[in-house]
Amino acid sequence: MKDIAIRIDGLLKDFSVGIQGKKLRALDGLNLEIEANQIYGLLGPNGSGKSTTIKLLLGLLRPTEGSSYIFGAPSGSMAARQKVGYLPEAPYLYRFLTGYELVNFYARMCGMVRSERLNKVEEVINLVGMDGASDQRVGTYSKGMLQRIGLAQALVHDPQLVILDEPTAGVDPIGTVAIATIIEQLKARG
Repeated sequence: MKDIAIRIDGLLKDFSVGIQGKKLRALDGLNLEIEANQIYGLLGPNGSGKSTTIKLLLGLLRPTEGSSYIFGAPSGSMAARQKVGYLPEAPYLYRFLTGYELVNFYARMCGMVRSERLNKVEEVINLVGMDGASDQRVGTYSKGMLQRIGLAQALVHDPQLVILDEPTAGVDPIGTVAIATIIEQLKARG
């Protein structure tokens, strides 16, 4: 039996727009099934519903109709959230923290105990190639460095599923290749 990471059934999302509350349909009856250990990309023009799909899947938005599941657990449930690492398109990262402190903070937010965190924080910082800058404040990072440290925070709790919303937006070509390589390494690790 195949392991299904993401299942989306008839997902529809309408937003109310303007003072008269006119409906804007962002997503219209999406059905999708993605097996575990796959690299899958949602492609489409601006406004086609990619980020809305991700936010619905993560439980950050409620669907107008339909349902979605992460490894069989309803999206937005605690069981589903614990299985996901997420890097938003424009992550808000605490700029006054160092890279190490930031990743450690997110590890604590995920409920990791200190003994678990010490090794895991270092491991993911090394994985994303930020070991040389982990003692610098996040506010001094370039866009590429921000994406990498954001990826580290998404990975620190060893999620079964990693969702990245435009992980290379604003990143130079060398940084884009580096992020793509990290994604391939994650797939190889399962």
